[in-house]
Amino acid sequence: MRFLQRKEFWNSIGFKVFVLYFVSMSLTVALMGFLFFTKSTFVIQSNAGSIALQTIEQAEKRLKTIMDEYDNRSQVILGYRDLQQGIIGNFSDYYDRVKNSSTIANFVTNMVNSKNDTVTMNIIGMYDTSYRYSNITSSGFTVLPKADPSLLKQAWCRQIIEADGKVVRFGIGYSFMPIDSPDYENTPVYVFGRALKDLQGQGEIIGVLLYEINPAEIQNILSEIDFSTSGNTFIMNRSGEIIAQDPGTILPGELSSLSMPNAPHGTLNARIQGKEKLIVYREMEGTDWLLVGMVPMKNLVKGAQQIKTYTLYLALAFVVVAVVLSVVVGRYVHSPVYTLMRYMKKAREGDFEARIPRKRKDEFGILFDSFNVMVFRIKQLIDELYIQRLLKKETQLKMLASQINAHFIYNTLDSIHWISRMYKIDAISTMIFGLSRYLRLSLSDGREYVTVEEAAELVESYLSIQKARYEDKFAVDVVLDPAIKHNTVLKFLFQPLVENAIYHGIENLTGKGELQISWTKRDGDLLFTVTDNGVGIPEDQLEQIRSTLEQADIRDNFALRNINAQIKLSYGGNYGLTLESELGKGTRVSMIIPLKG
Repeated sequence: MRFLQRKEFWNSIGFKVFVLYFVSMSLTVALMGFLFFTKSTFVIQSNAGSIALQTIEQAEKRLKTIMDEYDNRSQVILGYRDLQQGIIGNFSDYYDRVKNSSTIANFVTNMVNSKNDTVTMNIIGMYDTSYRYSNITSSGFTVLPKADPSLLKQAWCRQIIEADGKVVRFGIGYSFMPIDSPDYENTPVYVFGRALKDLQGQGEIIGVLLYEINPAEIQNILSEIDFSTSGNTFIMNRSGEIIAQDPGTILPGELSSLSMPNAPHGTLNARIQGKEKLIVYREMEGTDWLLVGMVPMKNLVKGAQQIKTYTLYLALAFVVVAVVLSVVVGRYVHSPVYTLMRYMKKAREGDFEARIPRKRKDEFGILFDSFNVMVFRIKQLIDELYIQRLLKKETQLKMLASQINAHFIYNTLDSIHWISRMYKIDAISTMIFGLSRYLRLSLSDGREYVTVEEAAELVESYLSIQKARYEDKFAVDVVLDPAIKHNTVLKFLFQPLVENAIYHGIENLTGKGELQISWTKRDGDLLFTVTDNGVGIPEDQLEQIRSTLEQADIRDNFALRNINAQIKLSYGGNYGLTLESELGKGTRVSMIIPLKG
């Protein structure tokens, strides 16, 4: 861990790799843990919801069987002819009425005793007689007068009449027609009813059946539903009214405002009394009732909580591993970088003998080798530069001596020139004067750059010698733009092009040649052209010359290639030579270089 104590480490690539590696691993572990826990919780909740829904479906089937049996009882009562006669009346005498009542009493008593779950059966006649059977009173079966008009106006009674013979289920509640009895008060009953129709007539409604049954069987089914958790099961309608529930539980009032989906069955999450609940529901066939199971979410996800704890501990363990690995990786990266920095510091201080030991075979090993080669090469270059400086001193001395010798040559050539003029040998005089002038301009005090005007004078001195040699072989037309004569250019770029035009173009020409030389300004650059009317260049040879201008180590066309290379090295790759030629008509060589002040 000593590398962590170095001051430079905290700003180094090693520390950055350490942070990056640690953060990336920690985020990855945290993200994976979160996704794993979320998915596990979702799967557990889904499975629990599916199991609860299956449980609800089974309970709904049991409840439907019970309610269908209740409906069948009412159907039997509805079709009993003696009961219909008793409700309508039309008896021939009192004896016939008593006999009918006795028959009905026996029928109702037998039906009630067959199941032993009836609390009260109210058969409300609208024309002549009503009947009641109660398991609570000692009298049992009772004959009553026809219904009071106020009773038929009550909401539950109107609802049954409007159903027109269909069963109307009111659920578990208190009796709509309570009997004055201590055992009857506060006794919940399952209540349903249906309208009684005249089966012998036009099917008009002649009475109302209100059946009240002990709800124990329904309540037992609700209490027996097991979600393996502390949940509640109840029946409610879509308006939020509780129809039936386990008598041992108290349901929260918030359920009345619970918005249930329109689907016939499903699950939803709801927050009730500040706690998350899983609601499982199924619509009871033939009704607008929903059999609902409500389970605390925390009880369903106990397994998920254990997974959460396990995931947390596992994530912490991975974070510790990430820290250890980050330190190892950081050190692995920082150590070679620090070594390279140390040796680079030695080289910066002038120690070019320093060499990094080659112990690695990875990218850092390549960097170490490259550093060693670089330092070795720098040492070589320093040594070469030192030698070059010594040679330059020596060259300067030689140039000084050559300049002294050049003055001697100037004087000698000048003497020969004047002697030639004295003896009137004009050809020798012209050539000697031109050579003397050419040498003086060529040396130009050792300057590499001269003005355009001086370069033109150098070319003209060369031409004066060649014209004396070739006599009237060719004519020369020289054009110099005065606007550029004071700009500086490389000294020896122009004369070789003129020389090529004479030797390769005009010398082999039959007849008199013409040579046009111009220095002009074009788009801020200097355009130098040499045009001859010589023999020209064949097309294949011209293409070969053009291709060789850009190549190195080519012996052919050495002068042109050398000039082109000097231009590109001195002025850039956008400048150079251009050749145009037509066999038998002549050649044009153009040079473009930048104008410098």
